[in-house]
Amino acid sequence: MPIAFSLLSSLLWGGGDFLGGRATRRLPVLVVLAVSQIAMLALLWLVIGSLAATDRIAVDGRAVVVGMLGGAAGVIGLGAFYRALANGPMSVVPPIAAAGVALPVTVGLATGGTPVTALVLGGLVLAVVGVVLSSIGEGSTPQDGSVPVRVSARTLALCAVAATGFGLIFVAMDRAAGSTTASALVATGGVRLGSVGVVLAAALATRTRPWSGVEGPRGALVLATIGVLDTGANLSFAIAAAHGQLAVVAVVGSLYPAVTSALAHVYLKERLGRLQLVGVVLALGGVSLLALR
Repeated sequence: MPIAFSLLSSLLWGGGDFLGGRATRRLPVLVVLAVSQIAMLALLWLVIGSLAATDRIAVDGRAVVVGMLGGAAGVIGLGAFYRALANGPMSVVPPIAAAGVALPVTVGLATGGTPVTALVLGGLVLAVVGVVLSSIGEGSTPQDGSVPVRVSARTLALCAVAATGFGLIFVAMDRAAGSTTASALVATGGVRLGSVGVVLAAALATRTRPWSGVEGPRGALVLATIGVLDTGANLSFAIAAAHGQLAVVAVVGSLYPAVTSALAHVYLKERLGRLQLVGVVLALGGVSLLALR
């Protein structure tokens, strides 16, 4: 089950990142974050409150606080990530940002939460190497009309911020999720509280109106969809972390770049280089080994 839920989180994150990157090319990043993050806050806590009122779930204050800290770090990383997607190629930016998986993998192995077996090591190595290779662009001008992949120094810096934020939220969600699906839901609620708090504080500090520039009901629906996908991914990963081992589920959850890159290839005609394709294959092979362990 943990592998399945972490794979689901990567699919949802990949789709949400594609939409978020596209939206940030038209709207300020704070607007995209505000609308998408707030969209699910009330609904999520309505569900948690309803379950708590009927004693189906216990709201652990520690889980909420740890989740909030992770959400704060995660949304800062997400803002940098969306800006990087707006400035750079969507087929390459996500794999670079996914290098933040090194943090939860290191924590998981260092704390003894993941037994070091041949399958685990083999799967982790293949998946991490795959992430690295998939971040290497060809840099040449294609002759078939597709978009070349190049990454600027500014985009790399944004990716570094995103990678740090994503790594921290993985660790925080693992600590907050406990060992049950119910506690994973509470942790997700904490994550959303933390992310919304940071976004609103940034909007107030910069005098940015959260809804400014939203292109009517259709534009609001797209931003709300980003929030649904992101929240669904957070919950799926929290469930995976609650029932699995951090070093493993973090690597599997970090396969979202393959989804974003595929969507960019299909809809934006961004061409993946041979090394990038090899990277995707290696990453999927690593996941297969982790699933067989």
